[in-house]
Amino acid sequence: MLLNRRTRVLRTAAVATGTSVALLLPAAAAFADDASGDPGAAVRDRVSGWPLADGSTAQVRQTGEDSYRADIVGRDGVLIGSLTSTGGQPAYGENNGLHIVLQPDGTVSSWLEDVPAPVPTPQPQPQPKPAPQPKPAPKPAPRALPRVKLADGTVATFAKHTKNGPRVQVSLTNGKRVATVDPKHLTAQHRGWTYKLAVQPGKHPYRFVVVDTPKQGGNSWVYDLSGKLVAKYHAQKR
Repeated sequence: MLLNRRTRVLRTAAVATGTSVALLLPAAAAFADDASGDPGAAVRDRVSGWPLADGSTAQVRQTGEDSYRADIVGRDGVLIGSLTSTGGQPAYGENNGLHIVLQPDGTVSSWLEDVPAPVPTPQPQPQPKPAPQPKPAPKPAPRALPRVKLADGTVATFAKHTKNGPRVQVSLTNGKRVATVDPKHLTAQHRGWTYKLAVQPGKHPYRFVVVDTPKQGGNSWVYDLSGKLVAKYHAQKR
């Protein structure tokens, strides 16, 4: 039997075990009963239309005392296939997610499978350009230590806060160190001049004292640890 190329056969099954399986007929066989000359032709000519869930139509006609056939016609008018109910049993069909039931009394019901919505393909998001790293703030330049030129022509550099306490370094003008005084070395000498880190009570317990050589008079100068001259003493002449 030749089949219409646009006809798709629906999958069907009977409800009860032991009954004949109702098949969807191809388009060429959909109207086979019309040419049989059966006396029940008047009954079979009565066609009722049942709209289906996908917009197609089931055209139902009675083909016998307890049998019906539903011709499934698409929205474009093309016959998709046929579904037959015989022996008082419903017939089931499915076509591309459309489920059809032809009941023994010729009524038709249908529904569509729940088809999940397509998941959208994620679009690549433009990656923001990384923000430029802020440049670290420049470290403050270390404060220059107080420096004072002494009476002997040397230069004293005062460091109030060191790991081992205050320190005073005495250098020549060319930077060469000649003496250092701190809490562990309270006195130092250079070419007859004496440099002392003098301990005294009070809030500022240290003073830096420079004593001239006795041959030159033995005068002395007293500085605080900020390099400020706070006192000067003249030796008593005999």
